[in-house]
Amino acid sequence: MASETRPITLLGSGNSLGVYVPVMQLGRQLSGRGIPADVYVLEDLYLEHIKQKVPVYKKAFHQNFAVAKKGAELARDISSCLDSVKLQQLFEVWSREGRTRLITATGFWLPIIEQYQRYIGSTRLEVDCLHLDAVHSPSYLVYEDIGVSYKHIWFYDPASKGMSYRIAISDEAPIPLRMREERYITHGGGWGIGTYPSAVQELLLAGKRLNGLAYYQEDIKPHEQIQYYMNDPQWSPWIKDEHGRMQFPPLARIEPGRAPAYRNQHPYPPLFDVIRHSAAIISKPGGYSLMESLAAATPFVFLEPFGRHEAANAAFWIKQGFGIWYEDWKAQGYSMDTLISLHENLMRARNQSIDYGGILDAAQNNPEIR
Repeated sequence: MASETRPITLLGSGNSLGVYVPVMQLGRQLSGRGIPADVYVLEDLYLEHIKQKVPVYKKAFHQNFAVAKKGAELARDISSCLDSVKLQQLFEVWSREGRTRLITATGFWLPIIEQYQRYIGSTRLEVDCLHLDAVHSPSYLVYEDIGVSYKHIWFYDPASKGMSYRIAISDEAPIPLRMREERYITHGGGWGIGTYPSAVQELLLAGKRLNGLAYYQEDIKPHEQIQYYMNDPQWSPWIKDEHGRMQFPPLARIEPGRAPAYRNQHPYPPLFDVIRHSAAIISKPGGYSLMESLAAATPFVFLEPFGRHEAANAAFWIKQGFGIWYEDWKAQGYSMDTLISLHENLMRARNQSIDYGGILDAAQNNPEIR
């Protein structure tokens, strides 16, 4: 019976919402099924002066997409950023709590997992490496020689004819596209990077209505065709609430002349409700954004990718009939018929993938499933 209660350790990063949010959702899903699951973010192990630089990098990448793309190309080993005292304290806690079941959504945790394996000695760790992109993301490429014995979970496998796994976001059924307002959500992922500002201007000139995600106050440029939303700028993924829990980023609808009323909710980020009601996602092809597209059956219109891994994401989604390049959609006159066709394909595909959280639930309660 001990295997039924052994804790699952979920490893993410606050640096990327595309890693942080799915790990948080997985933790909520498992906890709701009575499985002890705790989320750890990489930045809690950083040297303090390194950690304080994260918002500076975030702003620089938001302001200059070329700088952001260069940063992805220069991804490197983060070992020099880690605080050895914090690492030692973490390993002591994990060892005391008997943590041997680890799940990481970023390759940057791999050298830490290897250190922990040496720390505990002969007890073998069970490690799942989640790949939320269609090819290796920069964090996994840095550590290609680490974790070859671990289990690698691919959510989008270009070699297959369909979806592999998914992380459930909501139990609510998608809203039929014909019942949604013809309004498109535009954003630049967790850090607000990419070419979406120029796409926004073109869409406004074409008379389209938008749900725009703002990242900083200066992003808000009032326009009768845009409804702005914004995550709480005071929120931080490594600052816990009064109950000691990490939270999804609180969201507010921006109303002229009113102070933003940021709200949060338990099962999933409030931004997902905006995605569910939008006629399409117009953004760079982030891996977690694909998951949102599938969960909401919201078609994806792809802007310029952030690195080769995102280019592979777009190619995979388009091959499945779930998305289209922005320039191709623009050439079609922003066809609603095209979006309806993509939406119908997404609706058919939603039940064909395996819920990764359900697999963990089955394995946790049946020692023979490993």
